[in-house]
Amino acid sequence: MKIMIKRSFLIYLLLICIVAISTGCSSESIVPDDFKVTENFFQSGSNDNEYVELSKINDNVWVHTSYSDYKGSRSPSNGLLVITSKGIVLIDTPWNPIQTKELLKLTKDTFNMEIVLAVITHAHADRIGGISTLLEQNMDVRSTSLTVKEAEKNGFKKPEPKLDLEPVIEVGDTVIETFYPGEGHSKDNITVWLPKYKVLFGGCLIKSEDSKDLGSTTDANIEQWPKSVKNVFDKYKEDAETVIPGHGKWGGINLIEHTLNLLGSKQ
Repeated sequence: MKIMIKRSFLIYLLLICIVAISTGCSSESIVPDDFKVTENFFQSGSNDNEYVELSKINDNVWVHTSYSDYKGSRSPSNGLLVITSKGIVLIDTPWNPIQTKELLKLTKDTFNMEIVLAVITHAHADRIGGISTLLEQNMDVRSTSLTVKEAEKNGFKKPEPKLDLEPVIEVGDTVIETFYPGEGHSKDNITVWLPKYKVLFGGCLIKSEDSKDLGSTTDANIEQWPKSVKNVFDKYKEDAETVIPGHGKWGGINLIEHTLNLLGSKQ
């Protein structure tokens, strides 16, 4: 009887070890099936030079927002964190390297995952200002050849121009589609579409609904801008449920229509 009990116990232990080993060796997904962050908002940093905040769009898409002074006003700038089964994809950096370091820390503390890829939507400080922090960590940072040229001209370190040939990226279970609609806010502005979540990141090409003007037009192509916005509208109008501008509050497809109205007043 004792021998039978010992054998049963040994078989039980063996089964536990087999399950543990097979679970430990599985690399199919680094995100638990029951992954969920219950809070909708996080913030970190004591002053605007380092402050960042995270706002929830859904369980897997978050807006990161940082602040800087623009013409004497506190200006918010939005980017994205996209949580995939293989890690987090960052869309645009905060304004500066210090804020970007704070964002990386906040992201790690909040989601317990690493950023595995970054996409830059154009070469202005509110999109690329923290790229040096990313490159110091040997991160894969991608954009277009246009943005590489503009980054060099504007004194920023350069991303890899991989999006020219590979505008659609698959990271684990998530497809990320980048789109160059033409010149607008800048020569190189691109948008980012998340078909799985029906979320469109318009960047600085698209204005928030409370915007009364076009903001900075230093590098803008005013003549081409409405055509480029119309290209975005035509491409995503049937599918986009959430549209996130480069600055200010997000909304729906109405943000693209509002941007066209603002541009119409400039023509």
